[in-house]
Amino acid sequence: MAISNYTNGTVVATVPIGEGVDGAGYDPKLRDAYASNADGTLTVIHQDSPDKYHVVETIPTGERGRNMGLDPASHRIYIASAKFGPAPADSTPANPRRRPPMIPGSFTVVVVERTSSH
Repeated sequence: MAISNYTNGTVVATVPIGEGVDGAGYDPKLRDAYASNADGTLTVIHQDSPDKYHVVETIPTGERGRNMGLDPASHRIYIASAKFGPAPADSTPANPRRRPPMIPGSFTVVVVERTSSH
């Protein structure tokens, strides 16, 4: 993840996150940034100062759980996840990245809640 200064566009820090990031959020009160990743992880990043950040932890969230929402009042993070079947065998050179189907009844919402300060 690259963190930039929004007024001038310069990158002030970079931190490692999981693969296939699809959602991100920032909690200004806690000074935490979040990245939800398709590899089934949520990366929690703390802002130590305007130009210094560090990864606090990487939380397992479930297969392909990469879409997230942040509730700024409760500081909870909600991540949608499900189980998936095998990728379709009929992928072609023109469409090589066919997505596996979601298994009916397997949809879940993972709720991540902070239990301590860093």
